[in-house]
Amino acid sequence: MRRIAACGVHSFAVAVFLSAGIRAADTAEDLIARGSFQDALPLLEAARDAAAASGRRDREVAAVFNNLGSVYDELGRTRDAQSMYERSLALRRELGEVGTRDAARTVNNLGTVYMKLGMLTKAESALERAAAIETQLSGGDDLNVARVWVNLGMVYQAEQRWDDAEAIFRKTLDVRERELGPLDREVAVSLNNLGVLLESRRRLEEAEPLLERAVRIWKTTIGALHPWVAAGLNNLGVVYTSLGRTSDAEADFKQALQIARAVLPANHPHLASYMSSYARLLRQVGRKDEARRLEESADRSRAAYRRENLLGVTVDMHQIRQ
Repeated sequence: MRRIAACGVHSFAVAVFLSAGIRAADTAEDLIARGSFQDALPLLEAARDAAAASGRRDREVAAVFNNLGSVYDELGRTRDAQSMYERSLALRRELGEVGTRDAARTVNNLGTVYMKLGMLTKAESALERAAAIETQLSGGDDLNVARVWVNLGMVYQAEQRWDDAEAIFRKTLDVRERELGPLDREVAVSLNNLGVLLESRRRLEEAEPLLERAVRIWKTTIGALHPWVAAGLNNLGVVYTSLGRTSDAEADFKQALQIARAVLPANHPHLASYMSSYARLLRQVGRKDEARRLEESADRSRAAYRRENLLGVTVDMHQIRQ
């Protein structure tokens, strides 16, 4: 059963256009903030195409590439996201802006894509570079650096560096609570990721209140039909399953699937994960036919996702262990 730790890991750049041909990107930012990624997609693609048609190559276009990459990533189009992030960085280099905050945000985003593709060495390198730029710009630990720490902690977790991952998640939570207060949506991201890590270490009683608090904050701040809420409910359902709270787990899995089916593409990897989580619970309570149907749907979804994103092609030597 796969846990979904990655929530809100992207950095979106602000793009304000004077040209009527790509003004729609302003509206796309509002849609992104609400988690309406499928609605933002055509607006950003139109902005990208308008920039290409006019020959524009400036910082606003680099921001469009970054934001389009993040929308692709949220929609499970991982290879398309990688391409957009790399185009954004190439344009930043062309403009002499490799040490800027916007460049650091795109490097951060590219690191998350490398992580999803299993390229952990490249992911760690990119995220460390992003953290170094942000630290230099801010002069110390601040919210911009903490945004990178969230992703770096996830790489550490994938590498089974449990103590390093926990330390950086707790440090991120401390910074965000201090700077944003206890009820901010970004605080909930840190609570969720720390809770998932603790669950993976079987520290269920510690994980449960963190995940419950994350879901409460998200429902209040971003609304009940947001992809992050679906992820939080799935993670909470995993903990409830392990604690034997089967009714609570089933309610959360059903709600997570309902949200995900409404706001995510059919082959999104999170949707397959939620189906697998629910199927495990169903097997645990003896509802094997229902479990099998969900497992078959999850397998078909994962296979389609792998085909669409050309997964299984790249090998990261960091993952080859003795």
